[in-house]
Amino acid sequence: MSTRPYRTPVNLEVPVETRAADGTASLVFVGAGSDFAAIRPLRQRESVGNSRLEGIITHEIRLRRREDISGGWRIRAGLRLFRVLSAGLVGEREREVLCLAEEEGR
Repeated sequence: MSTRPYRTPVNLEVPVETRAADGTASLVFVGAGSDFAAIRPLRQRESVGNSRLEGIITHEIRLRRREDISGGWRIRAGLRLFRVLSAGLVGEREREVLCLAEEEGR
């Protein structure tokens, strides 16, 4: 069980590939439900991208058991947006999903 309570309201988004009539593919994110999560920062690093210094914050996000979430999904917490890098059930009874994520737009 998590040492932090699930107190942050979040919206989950699943990636869906769509194709236009001309065959052009694009990726859109579709709502996959809402939940409460425990969000904890793990580390922060900086990199150069687009000719400027960008910060990347990596977080641990814990949710109640779900079997559908995986890497590539997004988690929205208010104005913050997290890209899920990996997700898996944890704990002896597998009652919790642990997601490792990078915060986007920071």
